[in-house]
Amino acid sequence: MDYHEQKNHQDQLIEEKPKKSKFRRFFFVFLILAIIIGAAGAFVYKTGFTFSQISIDFSNSGGKLPVEQPFQSKDPDRLNILLLGYRGADDPNGGMLTDSMMLVSLKKSTGQVALISIPRDLYVTIPGTQIKEKINFAHAYGEEKQPNGGGIAYSKAIVSEVTGLYIDYAVSINHQAFKEIVDTVGGVDIYLDKPFVENKQFTNEMILNLPAGPNHLDGTTALFYVRSRYTTSDFDRMRRQQQVLAAVKDKVLSLGFLVNPVKIFGLLDILGRNVRTDMGMNEMQDTIRLASSADTQHLTKRVFDTTPEGLLYSTTASNGAYILLPVSGDYSQMREVCKNIFN
Repeated sequence: MDYHEQKNHQDQLIEEKPKKSKFRRFFFVFLILAIIIGAAGAFVYKTGFTFSQISIDFSNSGGKLPVEQPFQSKDPDRLNILLLGYRGADDPNGGMLTDSMMLVSLKKSTGQVALISIPRDLYVTIPGTQIKEKINFAHAYGEEKQPNGGGIAYSKAIVSEVTGLYIDYAVSINHQAFKEIVDTVGGVDIYLDKPFVENKQFTNEMILNLPAGPNHLDGTTALFYVRSRYTTSDFDRMRRQQQVLAAVKDKVLSLGFLVNPVKIFGLLDILGRNVRTDMGMNEMQDTIRLASSADTQHLTKRVFDTTPEGLLYSTTASNGAYILLPVSGDYSQMREVCKNIFN
């Protein structure tokens, strides 16, 4: 090969290298874009599928709710969402009774958020009936009358009557979901002013022995913590539920969780299996948008209890059951508190 042939061959190699290099860069960019688009498409599909699983549908009853809320006047500056926690349909011993009933109220103009806990032993008349029962029975009664949605409708109706507020939406979640959600977000961190010991919950064995100071709880421990009441009270349990809910919120909104698609997909799976709500997809998107701009670092918390400021007193029903009743003889004081919770 003479000089000119060698020169032409070298020039050809020099030209091919940039072409191959450009092709590789294009290929990798294309591959990354394809992965991103595919993941986004999968996420959209997964999210839509999850919403279709958790949304209840009253179309079988002609779109008519089994019972209506007594307060239909809606404050345009408030969004009220009722959270219902129950053991689960597979529990034969009152698994559909709501162990926790918490109203999350958001003031749109200021971003303020309030957590209002309703005690499960509050003695009420089940809406649309003459049945006198504890308020936690409303969900079980509604599910018996109209499965897959009736519990939410009856719970919204009675909580609206007690609080004097229009309840926009409700979300029901069983204990299995709560435990799995806490594990999915990597556990929750709480701070205790004093040690917490619970030795008489479901067995006679020691279940919880948490020291004062910071504590990291996994799903199982967190569930025991929010259900514990024998060594304290049902009112303290409601405060613990508010504490853990705020801790879960902190974890879900953390950057580490929001950029982890595996955890997000896992959370969607849990929600699809164990959560029900009367929110549609558009309502969910609007709620998420409002929540993202809310001041979740400064939560207002209220528990109705038997303290002088709690507005309730304890007594027994005709069957000897422990119940709670309003000190005023009606719900007027409780309604006033809920109405002015942000003042």
